[in-house]
Amino acid sequence: MGHSARFELKYVVEASRAVAVADFVSSYLRPSEHNGNGPIRGHPVISLYLDTPDWFFFRQAYNGHKNRMKLRIRFYDNEWKRPAFLEVKRRVSEVICKDRAMISREGVRQILTQGWPHHPFWTDATHLAHGKRRLDVSDDFWGFANTSKATGAIFVSYYREIYESEHDEELRVTFDRYIHGSHYDGSGRLEVPKRGWRPYLPPYLSPFPEDGVILELKFDNQAPRWMFDLVKIFNLRQTPVCKYAACIYAQQLQWRRRVLPEQELDLVL
Repeated sequence: MGHSARFELKYVVEASRAVAVADFVSSYLRPSEHNGNGPIRGHPVISLYLDTPDWFFFRQAYNGHKNRMKLRIRFYDNEWKRPAFLEVKRRVSEVICKDRAMISREGVRQILTQGWPHHPFWTDATHLAHGKRRLDVSDDFWGFANTSKATGAIFVSYYREIYESEHDEELRVTFDRYIHGSHYDGSGRLEVPKRGWRPYLPPYLSPFPEDGVILELKFDNQAPRWMFDLVKIFNLRQTPVCKYAACIYAQQLQWRRRVLPEQELDLVL
């Protein structure tokens, strides 16, 4: 866990086509050990996204800024003793950069409930896994959050199926299913949320398909030839969907919660 930089191409496909794509990909990449053997393909992923009082990070994604960032805390289950991960994800033109640090859930709880905006908070390395490892990421994460006064916004959860390369950490293909946004109560506890609302698709004018799957092709420098073949064979059309922005927008449509100017919302109601 650390720094990564890569390209990410996203597509929205129906469930049956996703299964066929996964069969194709398995000829080139191995399935992740985390995929599991349950009735749902993949493993659960839950992220608590942080945002500013005026929804700055959402607005960056919604408006398609080429240079933007996200702050999120990722975890995978309800086991309090298992760690969570602080993630700073940046987009710089077409390149995706992600920094990640492992931290205890108690450390997350303390900062979410005792830190900004009430008083400045400085990170404590004792809550980071492996001591001071990735303290730079922790400092960046809480520094950005303190400066912008970002707090927990919503949970975004889904099941992720992963295929990965044995020799290249950045070469992978993922399938995200059953995507939902859920309410965050501000308690600081990281628990698997109740299933909430479905996202909307860009340009955020239509619901996400009932059987929709987000397919992501991830690679550094240059995609392998077989990825070009995959896109052609399955007639894939690139869709710049951001799961966080799509869930926030769907929440606004459902509850009339203003995160966009009044006139923009009225255009789609």
